[in-house]
Amino acid sequence: MKKMSQYTTTAHIPFYRQMIAFLRNAMNFLDGQGREEVLQFIASQQNADGGFQDRGGRSDLYYSLFGGMMLRGVESPLNPPQGDFKSRSNIATSETDGLRQFIQNLKGVARLGFIEKCCLVLLQKELKTGRNSQIKALISLGRSFWKERHSINLSYRSFVLFLTLDAVLPFRRILKIGAQRMLAQTSIDGNSPCSEVAARLFLQKMMNQDGLTEQELLKSFACETGGFKAFAHLNSADILSTAVALFSLNFAGSDLRLLKPACLDFIQQNYFEGAFLSGDGDTTIDVEYTFYGLLALGVLAK
Repeated sequence: MKKMSQYTTTAHIPFYRQMIAFLRNAMNFLDGQGREEVLQFIASQQNADGGFQDRGGRSDLYYSLFGGMMLRGVESPLNPPQGDFKSRSNIATSETDGLRQFIQNLKGVARLGFIEKCCLVLLQKELKTGRNSQIKALISLGRSFWKERHSINLSYRSFVLFLTLDAVLPFRRILKIGAQRMLAQTSIDGNSPCSEVAARLFLQKMMNQDGLTEQELLKSFACETGGFKAFAHLNSADILSTAVALFSLNFAGSDLRLLKPACLDFIQQNYFEGAFLSGDGDTTIDVEYTFYGLLALGVLAK
């Protein structure tokens, strides 16, 4: 693996595109063989209809968002290696065209749940397709947000909602007002999961709050052997918790230098032939955990 330059911004870039930038960081952090393995794995997870496979092999919007973002990270890596970049870029572009067709072929959004609608809007935004459908989906997000209040944690719902609205709304003051209201309705403690603490810290930084208490609580989920665990009482880390914790801590401006060596070891231990394992003992590889593995690697690849 090789070191690369730090990703910086001079103006606000939508958060989901900042994630894509971290995926590009990760692709550059891998050697040539690693990059090729990742691209081959991504391609293997795309169905003939252009959608990306869930764990049952069916095309799924949730997994397609992860697949689509990884394709964007592959298409234009920084400092591309000589010789094979053109072919890799062309392959990724072809797969992106297939995903665009999958999105265009979807019939309506009424049957979709809140998370799926957010995934659809983000994909339509990034792939520049279905603007009218995108507006319809946005209108229905509020109803879905409330309807699924008992099935999806408020902090997580809020994070996904603001990630989506941040991508399409030009008025960031509206987002900050919304974040303030959501913060007033959420609370965390030592029993809260890592992802919930990370989501709350993310909302706090949107409000320009320091979130120092949440930063320290989030760091307490770090394992000495590397990575972050989902709950405080657990002994082992997982890739998802590691990725969301590192992303939120980085967004909050936290110093990650002490965490970096062990986290890199944990991430590398869970790399397998172009994909990433969940890290919690599950040996199944899929698009979701590969996205989180690359995101975590990309945050640290500075």
